[in-house]
Amino acid sequence: MAGQFEAIPGGGAAVALDEVEISILRSLAVQLLELIGPGDEPAQGEDPLASLFAEGPSEPPEDPALARLFP
Repeated sequence: MAGQFEAIPGGGAAVALDEVEISILRSLAVQLLELIGPGDEPAQGEDPLASLFAEGPSEPPEDPALARLFP
């Protein structure tokens, strides 16, 4: 990786990434959302991934890839 994670005042972390690393992370996020499937549109400013898991699954996923991601 191009850099190290550094603490941000007030909480959180930041890291400097190059264009290739950014592209890979974006691609992984898109693939994850495709696996999870469409859901309700999140409210303006709400984290789309967090809204997908607000209620949690009622049973383990049948898809082996999802079972590995969300045991």
